[in-house]
Amino acid sequence: MGSQAIKWNFTKFLTDREGRVVARYSPQTEPEAIKADIEKLI
Repeated sequence: MGSQAIKWNFTKFLTDREGRVVARYSPQTEPEAIKADIEKLI
């Protein structure tokens, strides 16, 4: 993403069942775009 900064509360994080961050998505990422990543974890 080119930046370590979190843009207020619009940056999205995908966490596993233990609460560990698995992925980080930019504020512009649509939720539908991360559907496959979510399905891998459930």
